[in-house]
Amino acid sequence: MKTRMETGCRLTFAAALLMVAAELRADQLIMKNGQVMEAKSVRFKSSTLEYIVTTADSTVPVAAKLVDHAVVPRPPALDAAIANVDAGKYDAAIAALETVVTENTGLEWDNVARDVLGQAYMGKKDGKKAVSTYKEILENVPVERVTLGIRRHYWEALKAAELYPLLKKDLDDVIAMGSRETAAMAQILRGDMYLAQGQKNEALLDYLRTVILYEKEAALQPEALYKAAGLLEELRDPRAVDLRKKLATDYPNSPFVKKSSGGK
Repeated sequence: MKTRMETGCRLTFAAALLMVAAELRADQLIMKNGQVMEAKSVRFKSSTLEYIVTTADSTVPVAAKLVDHAVVPRPPALDAAIANVDAGKYDAAIAALETVVTENTGLEWDNVARDVLGQAYMGKKDGKKAVSTYKEILENVPVERVTLGIRRHYWEALKAAELYPLLKKDLDDVIAMGSRETAAMAQILRGDMYLAQGQKNEALLDYLRTVILYEKEAALQPEALYKAAGLLEELRDPRAVDLRKKLATDYPNSPFVKKSSGGK
């Protein structure tokens, strides 16, 4: 039988091999026709809308319209910037993230950095700059690749900037035509928008609609239950007790349970 130390050594060695393999892995261009181009390096040239691919033998341009996406290593500065945002050091994070965006234009990481940059602006209570940042993502990423998280961050930025007409139109469109998961989230965010404008009855209706009509969207139910219960309590409506009980019973591990019981 192998000892725990032997097993640990094997795991450590395997992890080391994976790290070396990752470091040695060539950059790649994933083409729209399914082909994969291996390269020593890939960079994007904005002025000509093409990727410059360097291989062992040559350097060739590839038109961006032929490329699905590029695969290059994660920029080390990105993780440091994320740590700064988490620590509330927004100015330091913004400076680093702007550099990451510039140096990784067209290489996927630029939009990852923009998302973090938007959160840094939100941390600074600068909703308008956050909106501009998320608009750049939406303009550069195919609709099918815009994640639910990015959409939520964009909507939250619109609310922070008090761009309510634009926000409402976007949310209304998604609720009418989006997937059930996206529509459920949009309905919660529309409730938040109404609440920010002092329209508590409208907000409550959206939270309750999410609870009732999107019951199968389990990931979003705890938030809807929590927010609906909170407004019902303000109105001294006894249904609040039932919703809090449902939240605690059906989603015991949700952070909204702790918030519902007075935790932070």
